[in-house]
Amino acid sequence: MAHDRAPPAKMGARTSPRPQAQPAAAGGGEGGEGADRLSALDDATLHAILARLPLRDAAATSALARRWPRVFATLPRLVLRPGTFNRRADSDSDEDRCEDAVRWMSALRGVLARRAAPVAAFDVEAAFAAPLHDAWARLLFRDLCGGGGLLELGVANTNYAAAFTLPPPVYACHTLTSLDLYNCRLRMPSKVTGLRSVRSLRLRNVVATDAEVRRVILRCAAMERLVIHDVHRARSVVVRAPCLETMEVYSYRPLCVSVAKAPRLHTVRMAFSYGYPECSWSVEDVVVDEDPSSVAETEIEKVPDYYRRMAEKEHEQTDEVKNMVKFLGGLGGVKQLRLFLSTEYAEVLKVDKIPMLKRFPQKSSLPELTTLALTLDYNHEVLANLVSCLLNSSPNLKDLTIIELRHSVSPVPLAAVFWADQMKQGNVLNHLSTVTFYTDSLFDGHPFGGLCRFLVMHSRVLKRMRVEYHCLLVQPEHVAKLEAIRRDLHHWPRASGDVLLELYPVDCCPCF
Repeated sequence: MAHDRAPPAKMGARTSPRPQAQPAAAGGGEGGEGADRLSALDDATLHAILARLPLRDAAATSALARRWPRVFATLPRLVLRPGTFNRRADSDSDEDRCEDAVRWMSALRGVLARRAAPVAAFDVEAAFAAPLHDAWARLLFRDLCGGGGLLELGVANTNYAAAFTLPPPVYACHTLTSLDLYNCRLRMPSKVTGLRSVRSLRLRNVVATDAEVRRVILRCAAMERLVIHDVHRARSVVVRAPCLETMEVYSYRPLCVSVAKAPRLHTVRMAFSYGYPECSWSVEDVVVDEDPSSVAETEIEKVPDYYRRMAEKEHEQTDEVKNMVKFLGGLGGVKQLRLFLSTEYAEVLKVDKIPMLKRFPQKSSLPELTTLALTLDYNHEVLANLVSCLLNSSPNLKDLTIIELRHSVSPVPLAAVFWADQMKQGNVLNHLSTVTFYTDSLFDGHPFGGLCRFLVMHSRVLKRMRVEYHCLLVQPEHVAKLEAIRRDLHHWPRASGDVLLELYPVDCCPCF
């Protein structure tokens, strides 16, 4: 959470009375040296100003006048970084380095002890280390969560050697509306009394079992936004969230996501990137019976090779087709879907014994889907089958975007006849109106034909087909070839007489 976010509404905070404007000093006039315009501002405006300063600088304003200590003491948002309480001489050296952990904890205790109102938003980034922070953290979160006004909580642990165990008081907080955790361990008490008001839940690089992820999602009954970005240990996530509207899931290893109940869900992003397990895996992914010591030290000493072997073993045991069908089967009411599937994911999908269907079963179709964005190598035959399955199962799709994610050894582009054979069962061609392709292989012998050409030839109400390429790809020797591609594009046969075909340069690569 950055400093420039607007402070949330305060709960139970008393505001100091707005001061009366003082007459300007003699000779000062309006705007002169004697005018104190800053003190004439109300508390909410001053809080908005202080929220954009580092916490230490905001605290220093307490020395300005008699009113200012109370202004700082009622500041609704506190943002702490490792270098927040470093000595002034070191303040500009490294904001991500804590000079003295004990002084850091003591300074924060001092700030909280002088509070005149509950903290509404608390965003902390620190290298939490046991046992130094254990007792301190329990007391800290007990006071924050028990104050009756905490709305937003962000905890980012920069100690990558060990996940920070979220203290029990967080699970008992009744006022939280936003919970953002990074590199933390979920260890839920047997009885959870809080979290009912959480509307935004963000879990990044957390350690949790399937049951713990399921419980925390289920407990957040008011949740409207869910982000899961790399969960260690959990391999199956079940989503039951009656108020959920948007969901984002990113995973570095196979993860089965099942949307069991989410009637309001309308926007979904899913990304699978299985490359470089030696960087993304951790000891938490290979533990036995939740005991990290169960992994032999001799194996961990060979971490890169060990993680690669474990990843390969897991890929062999995972039914990716089944996982994908289960995931998409819960998206019947979704209107916008974005998928990012790496080339490594395609190779795992390729070894599955069960081939991808040409069309999902009726109960797993996507009748409400109107916008689909895909980032993948659509010329990889396995992923091409998935693309055609998605299109065949989305009868009301109107906007399609495909970003080419080409592997260095990508196969020859699939011809339009391949897509014609795959798309016989679909009705998407009756409603598709706009298609956008991004290609980075315009001049590398991988023309964008194939699927593009097929859609232009058969989409009856298509209004625009845009093929985007990065402008830096065009070198002087490519100008003639670019014009030839443009002429060929405009000679394509088309099912819609008024379709606009564009070859369009862009100055940045699209992102997922």
